[in-house]
Amino acid sequence: MTLYRNLTTAALAAVAALSWGVTAKVCIDPGHGGSDPGAVGNGQQEKTNVLNTSLKFKAWLDKDTQDGNGGGSWSIVMTRSTDVDVSLQGRCDIANNNACNRFMSIHNNAASDTSANGTETYSYTAPSTSSDLRDKIQTRMIEAWNRTNRGVKTAGFYVLKYTNMPATLSELAFITNAADSVYTGGSSWQDLAGKAHMFALQNHYGLTAYTPQTAQTYIVDNGGAGFSASSNWFASTSVAGYYGTNYHARATASVSDPAQWTANIATSGSYQIYAWWTAASNRAPSAPYILPNGTTVNVNQQANGGKWNLLGTVSLSAGNQTTKLSCWTTSGYYVIADAIKYYGPN
Repeated sequence: MTLYRNLTTAALAAVAALSWGVTAKVCIDPGHGGSDPGAVGNGQQEKTNVLNTSLKFKAWLDKDTQDGNGGGSWSIVMTRSTDVDVSLQGRCDIANNNACNRFMSIHNNAASDTSANGTETYSYTAPSTSSDLRDKIQTRMIEAWNRTNRGVKTAGFYVLKYTNMPATLSELAFITNAADSVYTGGSSWQDLAGKAHMFALQNHYGLTAYTPQTAQTYIVDNGGAGFSASSNWFASTSVAGYYGTNYHARATASVSDPAQWTANIATSGSYQIYAWWTAASNRAPSAPYILPNGTTVNVNQQANGGKWNLLGTVSLSAGNQTTKLSCWTTSGYYVIADAIKYYGPN
């Protein structure tokens, strides 16, 4: 009997909390492969479907790890990442030798009766840590694909019996059923299955289901859409190191008259804001940038020209967000409005 499998239901939450003290290492096992196609039906091979689904699952976990705004942190081990043969014992060895915390095997189902359909998920024993993860996978898969709910089950499948960590095996749907095969072979549905398994894993570790966001870069140049300034600002190329085709400049004065860069942010979160300017001795030594949250950041534009300079990290809502550069600073200089970059969420 493998580690954790005979834990009572009352102990499951404690085990999950202890395990989450460090990054959880998850072994993802795409069934079959190489000379073993697995189930076939409706022009599909199980080995291909489950590899695609498993790689999408891994991609979701990688994005979750990179996004610090929610979700979890995961180290991923794959029993296979290409179309190769891996024995059942070999799959167990990969998980055991890497000291994985969880083992999650992905399969398509099949039956000679082509009317058989639906989703079912297995563990070796119940109640156990394995069955807790199994139950959450089943719930999330039914939400994602809305196929017939065939329930959660126990079975002595080799990879469930001989792995040294809580293990599950997902039969996503029947490749031999015409309606189910739309889901098993469809790229967007495979992606939703991967996301469903991520949600299940998050919930299993006591985390609220969280969809990670991939950081985006928004650059607003002074020569493009999103930039605005009054006629007091003029375009120039007299000092090298500008971003794009030119920059705007204005003499300092005791008025605000700001140049503005507006980006339409797709996702709320924490963003880094950078500015680009051209440096010279006649630039303002304390140019006042006003961030979208109202914070003023004074920078020395006599130095650090021709590169991105971090102004600060702020929390932004989705929608239009504007950074401004005022000219109200030390007299006798120029402020340089070139480009602004928003990077996030991170």
